[in-house]
Amino acid sequence: MEEQEKLQFQTQLLELRARTQKLLEEKTANPLPEPKDEAELGSAALDMALELSSKKVLKETLEMIEKALKRLEAGIYDICEICRRKIPLNRLKTIPYTSYCVECQAKIEEEKGK
Repeated sequence: MEEQEKLQFQTQLLELRARTQKLLEEKTANPLPEPKDEAELGSAALDMALELSSKKVLKETLEMIEKALKRLEAGIYDICEICRRKIPLNRLKTIPYTSYCVECQAKIEEEKGK
């Protein structure tokens, strides 16, 4: 990977990290309102589940971004963690915090589905 590409990915990852941290902070700072009656209770439970799920996804994304920044620094950013083949640049441009090539990611998803 060329130095210019490395710097572009680093900039992209740092910007993505900042946006993700901001979203997570906003979700944490603005708790959901308490339900007023039983009718709102069901809706509030769904809202709470969605909120918790959203926070979990943001935290996981933040962890993957941090991991990608460390891999970039170590010079292994574009290497799949499973098969050790190069991750195509188009995939990294689309999902800059990915650690896997398409084939290995598909295997991971398949295993999760079982």
